[in-house]
Amino acid sequence: MTLKALKTLVTIVQQGSFAAAGDQLGLTQAAVSIQIKGLEEELGVRLFDRIGRNQVLNRDGRIVLERAQDILERYDQLGDGLGDAGQFKGELLLGAVFSMQTGALGPVLAKLRDRYPQLKIKVMRGMSIDLAKRVENGELDAVLITQPQRSIESDYHWTTLEHEPFYVVAHQDTPPQTDEELLQNYPLIRLDPRAWAGSMIEHELRRRQIVPNEMMELDSLQAALMMVEQQLGITIMAFGQQRVAQLEKEFYLVPFGDPVIYRNIGLYQRKEHSRKRLVQALLEQFQA
Repeated sequence: MTLKALKTLVTIVQQGSFAAAGDQLGLTQAAVSIQIKGLEEELGVRLFDRIGRNQVLNRDGRIVLERAQDILERYDQLGDGLGDAGQFKGELLLGAVFSMQTGALGPVLAKLRDRYPQLKIKVMRGMSIDLAKRVENGELDAVLITQPQRSIESDYHWTTLEHEPFYVVAHQDTPPQTDEELLQNYPLIRLDPRAWAGSMIEHELRRRQIVPNEMMELDSLQAALMMVEQQLGITIMAFGQQRVAQLEKEFYLVPFGDPVIYRNIGLYQRKEHSRKRLVQALLEQFQA
């Protein structure tokens, strides 16, 4: 099996016929047919069914086509991101918590793409604890998360980007109250307790001896906001300044904590990895 045969298969489908594929590739129709026949013999299946005078891709052919397209794409990307010249091409694999995805990350990535138009960026969503593990496992290049509630090991690096205060989030029609009064008067929609931010909230509640009426637990910040909007209860979240300015138009926000507690949001990465220079460019955009 050769890349040439796979490319011929893809070209047949793109051009609509064996003859048109031959014209595109600079081959005779007979040469195109020989390549496809060889591919079929090697795979042990027919890829095309003859319907009248036309050759039509069958079920097995569609499966092989999809796999061939993937192989050819990966082949074309083989040199992406390699060496100094490839640092700013190929894929940058990021993870980001909800507050970063709905805050500063979008404008920062837009500026990064303007500087490096050949760059492809993938952003994965998740909780800080899970995203940190994906960096440590080598699945992601860097993550934008809550600062780990443990010391940073020597093989990893942390950069603080934002200092986010926590707020009690209530329906916009809620009458003015303190954070403690809100927690006494309304059911609490709690976020996943595995989250590092969740452990900070729990510690503050215990310290102040506040026992809320917990009515629901969710693993999605967006879902929790929707529940508050439906007046099912209140929730506690941390937000940056930009997000607070947006949410104050839709919800009643009261700073949480006595004094108000904060979390650090920043970038977590391995100290040495192949995309380090690109991640540094990302950091520079944030700091700008």
